Amino acid sequence: MRTPVVYVAGLLALALASGPARAQEGGLGLDLSGDSSTQSNEQSEDSGEGTPQDAGNLGLDLSGGTAGADLQPRFALVGLDTPERAGAAAAKRWVGWLQSVALRTGRVVKVSDPAGAREQLASDYASALRCEEPSCLSGPAETLDADLLTTARLALEDGGWTLRLWTYDRDRGVVETDVVQGRKPTDSNFIREAGTVLSKRVTELARPRSMLKVSSNVSQAVVRVGERMLGVGNVEVKLPPGEVQLFVEADEYSTYTKTLTLVPGETLEVAARLELNGPAPDGPPAEAVASAKKKSSRKSSGGPSLFSRPAFYTTVLGLAAVGAGVAMGMGLQGKVQDANGDGVMDLSRTEYLALRQQSMLSTALMAGGGAVAGGSLLWLVVVPARSEPVSSSVAPVSSGKGTSSTALHFVIGGSF
Repeated sequence: MRTPVVYVAGLLALALASGPARAQEGGLGLDLSGDSSTQSNEQSEDSGEGTPQDAGNLGLDLSGGTAGADLQPRFALVGLDTPERAGAAAAKRWVGWLQSVALRTGRVVKVSDPAGAREQLASDYASALRCEEPSCLSGPAETLDADLLTTARLALEDGGWTLRLWTYDRDRGVVETDVVQGRKPTDSNFIREAGTVLSKRVTELARPRSMLKVSSNVSQAVVRVGERMLGVGNVEVKLPPGEVQLFVEADEYSTYTKTLTLVPGETLEVAARLELNGPAPDGPPAEAVASAKKKSSRKSSGGPSLFSRPAFYTTVLGLAAVGAGVAMGMGLQGKVQDANGDGVMDLSRTEYLALRQQSMLSTALMAGGGAVAGGSLLWLVVVPARSEPVSSSVAPVSSGKGTSSTALHFVIGGSF
């Protein structure tokens, strides 16, 4: 007896149709059927199974295969604080749902689930779970390396069951707060609305990272952006987009600085070359530098001034001697007189000798002073000034027979 072909085909079609239903009834909690989960959730609301079908406990990250996922911001859901027993009974479904809708945005990648966050934060987990301020969320974000970090609290308040969400944005250092209210913890509409709110918040805050690769010729160089240290030597790090100031510095080397503009989703490579800070070059002492500057100023002004030349003062001295001789000669004329009018000067021999000596001295002063003044004045006018300093040198001199001797040479110069 042969089985009809139509009968076999019908059995095969029935088996294929019943496959998806059995898969959902198996307890995996995967929602692969689009909007069909909404109808089934509404039908099962009164039986306590109002959580959407994909609000399972797996927390699958379905965005890892998207293009540029390695530069997407990292998201972490710390957990859900539930003081009441009714909320605690549904906490697992809430956590799974909130984490899945955040990852479904395709804007973030999961860095840690609540179980991993509890393990990494250890004794700080309880305080982080109940934190609402940037001051106490910045530390857990750094520990988990999360760019966006969300904590939640489901509690019965005066207005009814309330879910509060606090999302910390590490780039800006701020916390954004969202509040959703519902009839009871297992209300599917309540859960879906909370997921929609968190999805919008994550989409609003998520910004693609920029990859910065810094290479340095000094292995111990410290690389930092602003006040944030990135690493030592060659560094590869993801940073939020925008304008930053890069510093690469090491002991005994010059500091490399550069202003960078980081573009979302792109990689920027910087090669920093540091120059060794050597000792100051050997040079003449400060006194020699000052002397050289003084000489240079003298040359630029046409030589030393008139008052710095000795010939000027000898000229003045010679003129003074001439003046003294003239004054002395004029004084002699009043001392010689003819009192009785006989044509003979009335003076003794002693007076005569004294007057003669004074006359000779007067003549000598005028003649000598005139000669000195004239010669000095001629020297000032005719002979140019010499600005070389007085110097002396001692140098060894070798004799013709191979024996060495020392000769002392003096070189004397100056300005007269």
